[in-house]
Amino acid sequence: MGLQGETGLQGPPGATICCTDRWGVIGRESDGGPSAVYRIGPYERDPASSSSATEPPPYGVGSLGIIVGDSPDRITFGNETDFAELSISDLTILRYWAFAGTNSPAEVSVPGLSIEIDPNVGSANYATLIYLPDSSTAPSAPGSQLPNTWQQYDASAAGSQWYATGVTGSLINCTLASPCSFDELKAALPDAVITLSLGFSMDTAFIGAIDGLQVNNTVYDFGPLGTRKLAVTP
Repeated sequence: MGLQGETGLQGPPGATICCTDRWGVIGRESDGGPSAVYRIGPYERDPASSSSATEPPPYGVGSLGIIVGDSPDRITFGNETDFAELSISDLTILRYWAFAGTNSPAEVSVPGLSIEIDPNVGSANYATLIYLPDSSTAPSAPGSQLPNTWQQYDASAAGSQWYATGVTGSLINCTLASPCSFDELKAALPDAVITLSLGFSMDTAFIGAIDGLQVNNTVYDFGPLGTRKLAVTP
């Protein structure tokens, strides 16, 4: 064995992993064979042309890709840690971007927000608040939902539609059959707090992605390395 050579120069520091990630698939709220993966893209194209897809996701180069098949497939992707004990009344901004990878506007459907709470009304200590995405509250393209494009949905807008599951929904008159606005929901649940999770849910067929969830003054940017937090100005 020969003599050991001289120690070389110190190399440049390695790349830092971007994210402290507490987001993931919530197994107890998922079934079948859906998937959720951090990915690059998808890039969008002008829906009026057949040109190549050149427009990147809203934040950087990546997003969270989601694939859900027909029943019994369902998925919830969320954070079970960071929002614990946050009061529902303190939620002022809830927005996110979604990309529906389909060819027909009639087929566009996107994941909705779901928030597991202790309602602190009546006798139930658990309910889920579910946002129903609606094109009328998509500030990026009001009144329309387009395939293969990124569109932002405002779950906290005046025209948003929500409902509460179980007896809580009936108690506050905010059910799937008779949804209410976000402001009405908060007014009916002044003492409700987040308990188990805040995230996205999908229980119908979907191929697409989500990105840029804004909760108050923080944006959760999904990308190929995970989820990073960005502070934004109110």
